[in-house]
Amino acid sequence: MVGNPLIGALALVAALPAAAAIAPPGVAAMLQPSIAEEPVLALTEAGVNVFECRPHPGAPGDYAWDFVAPDATLYDGSRSVARHAAANQFDSLEDRTSVSGFARAAQSAGFDNLPWALYGARSVGDTGLFAGVTSIQRVNTRGGVAPLTGCTAANAGAEQRVAFSADYYFYRPSGR
Repeated sequence: MVGNPLIGALALVAALPAAAAIAPPGVAAMLQPSIAEEPVLALTEAGVNVFECRPHPGAPGDYAWDFVAPDATLYDGSRSVARHAAANQFDSLEDRTSVSGFARAAQSAGFDNLPWALYGARSVGDTGLFAGVTSIQRVNTRGGVAPLTGCTAANAGAEQRVAFSADYYFYRPSGR
């Protein structure tokens, strides 16, 4: 007896990773996590990126805003659950887990916004918020890029804090 093709197709769709279901519109294929991963956590981030006015390497007399660090909080709804105080590192406020990311791919999100990105990830801690996270997807970014003006020899060493927000999806291997 041959099975019903419609039932087979529905079963295949149901077996697809949940990642496809949470990806916002406009996310490039290169920013999709592996099909062997599933989403486990969706957090919203709000904070600032800190920049310092420094001499521009290779251009004597030229100055530019250099990224120093983020100063942001990640939220699960209205509850703060993690800090983002070092580049691509997230530390749980609830347990001792943390996860750091390394860029795999990025896509422009417009002139004034941080790019959308997919990070490979390494987590610390066997249990807890970030345990087992293997990929991080950053989307829906607003703001956060370095100022284009205002950095000169006269204000070398000055700090500029630029507001930003983003949505983050954290992924683990399927079935973990």
